[in-house]
Amino acid sequence: MVERQTPNLRVGGSNPSWPAKQREIEKQFKTVGGLAMNSVIRFLSEVKLELSRVIWPKRDEWIGSTVIVLFLITVFAIYLFFVDKVWSIVMKQIFSKFS
Repeated sequence: MVERQTPNLRVGGSNPSWPAKQREIEKQFKTVGGLAMNSVIRFLSEVKLELSRVIWPKRDEWIGSTVIVLFLITVFAIYLFFVDKVWSIVMKQIFSKFS
């Protein structure tokens, strides 16, 4: 059987020809909790970076949007209230005829 080698001799396979150095391993797990904590810290730093790029609305835009949302919620609540009342009257009529 012929042994296959990777074209790049510096790349080790599943069984690398050189052992990992203890210092490199310690550098990977320097923070508390090891690799999982590194991932959390990196994620939070990326979130902070993305939030710094956001263009936040001005106060008057924010208030205008809030007023529109509250108005629409009120309109839909009133609409659903009347639909529910009409539906309950219709259901009472249907159940009273068949019971």
